[in-house]
Amino acid sequence: MVKIFVFKVDSKNEGILVDKMSLLSLKEREKLSKYKYDKDRNLSLAGRLMFFCFAERFKDEKYGEVNFVNDLDEFCKENLSDLEIVYGEIGKGEVKDRDDLFFNISHSKEYCVLALSDEEVGVDIQEIKDIRADIAGRFFEKRDNDYIDSEEDKKRERFIEVWCAKESYAKLTGKGIGEGFSTFYENFDKMELFDSKSNELKGYLKRYEIDPDYVCFAASRNQRF
Repeated sequence: MVKIFVFKVDSKNEGILVDKMSLLSLKEREKLSKYKYDKDRNLSLAGRLMFFCFAERFKDEKYGEVNFVNDLDEFCKENLSDLEIVYGEIGKGEVKDRDDLFFNISHSKEYCVLALSDEEVGVDIQEIKDIRADIAGRFFEKRDNDYIDSEEDKKRERFIEVWCAKESYAKLTGKGIGEGFSTFYENFDKMELFDSKSNELKGYLKRYEIDPDYVCFAASRNQRF
C-alpha cells in the first residue's frame, strides 16, 4: 500500500507553516536549520510535518491514493513524537524500530510530496521545464533516449518523465544519482523498471497527477501499484 500526501507552499501559508515548526522535535528542528535558503527549508518542513501527522494514520480509509493537504490545522491534530527518523549509511531516512512503516519525501519548486507505505518506497516530483539537449545522451540508456526522441513535440515532458522515474527508483534504493541512470530503463506501458544489461525486472512505477506542469512518480521493488 502506497499513499501520497501533497502540500503546496506559497506566500499565503509560508508564515503559518514556519509557526508549526515547534511541533517537531529539537533534532528535527536542528536538521531544518541547516538549510541555506528559506524556500528549501520550508518545503522540507512541510514534508516533515506531513510525515509526523499522517504516518500512523495513512492506512485509514478516509485517505485516498493521493491526498492534497490544504488545511494547515491538519498539522496540529497529532504530533507523533514517539516516531523517530534515523539515517542509514547511505543517508536514506528510515523510521526507527519499525519494519512496517516506510516513507520518502520529494519537493520541486512549490510542491512537497510525501509517500507513505508498508514497504520500501521512493518518490520524486519534477517541474516540467526546459533542459539542455545533451543531458539525456550523457545520463540515460539508449532505450530511454529512443522513448524521449520518438515524439518531437513531447521531448521536454518525456525527458522529465524519464528523469523523475529514475529519481524515484534511486531514492527507493537510497543510492541517488550514484545508482547510475544508464544502468536501468523504464517501460512506461507496463510501469516497470529493468536492468539495462540483463533485462531483469528491478521494480515497479506509478505516476501521480499532481499538477499539469509537474511529473510525479513513486517506485517500489516488490509491489505493483
